[in-house]
Amino acid sequence: DRRTAIRTLATATALPVLAPSDAAALLDARRVLGDRPFVPAALSANELRMVGAVADIILPRTDTPGASDVGVPAFVDLIASEWMDDEDADQLHAGLAELDAAAEARFGEIFVEASAEEQLTLVRELDDQLPAPGSDAEMPEGFYSTLKRLVIVGYFTTETGASQTGYRITPGTFQGCVVPGGAR
Repeated sequence: DRRTAIRTLATATALPVLAPSDAAALLDARRVLGDRPFVPAALSANELRMVGAVADIILPRTDTPGASDVGVPAFVDLIASEWMDDEDADQLHAGLAELDAAAEARFGEIFVEASAEEQLTLVRELDDQLPAPGSDAEMPEGFYSTLKRLVIVGYFTTETGASQTGYRITPGTFQGCVVPGGAR
């Protein structure tokens, strides 16, 4: 099951390797989205639709909401507008433009107007360029690996996504005023 595999990868590998400052920034982005109505700031209408289509291929709607259902495109737009540096944002725009050009060259229409099967074909080809799950190979830098990471983090930082991980925060016991090496 694709969703279970992604859930496991997100919980076991993607989230723990985030630097605390990165994790805090991404969680803060999710909080910011909840505080205001969504108005695209970095992505064009077409790019936003493309991000939604790719996100829904990565995390489709099943018995749980899909990526677009929980606002992943808005999350990606927010990260691109407020957290990415210019070089990374330019790489995202260029990658989306290349994906559109590939769809037009192969199928005669831009990515969002291509059939679901044609969209899936292009995204699978991008996915095939990434290391296999569980591989020791490093994740390559680039448009698709960045977008996929943002989709997964954007999904699993929602209440819906977090509830699927099975992860429960269980605090330890509180021991205030402990003297190291001494008695209480």
